[in-house]
Amino acid sequence: MKLKDKNTGKFIGVATISGILTFVIACGLWYMVFRRELVVFWGIPVTIISFWIIGALIAWLIIPDRKSYRLGISAYLSTIGVNFIIAAFIFPINGWIVLFAIGFAIISIPGAILLNLVTIRVLK
Repeated sequence: MKLKDKNTGKFIGVATISGILTFVIACGLWYMVFRRELVVFWGIPVTIISFWIIGALIAWLIIPDRKSYRLGISAYLSTIGVNFIIAAFIFPINGWIVLFAIGFAIISIPGAILLNLVTIRVLK
């Protein structure tokens, strides 16, 4: 699809909300395990939300107009890919990077479900 489409802003907005949902879930799990707040580090929410926005933009550009029902799943998979690629560039690849990517994928599932449901409703 094209970036000048009228639904691009709506899709990116829902992807941003999915990123915020993912961050809130990560904060709750972090607090339950370590009893410390994750909001102190402002780089973490910016990173998670930007992963979702970049993944949504990639999905928006690679999915054709007729296949909008696959847009939410494609955005979720693109977000996981962006997460793994950026983490692999910053840190050396080892088991922790893979576990981080798997954990991000698991924590992002509610955001992906939200993105998919809203995308199906909005882009009919």
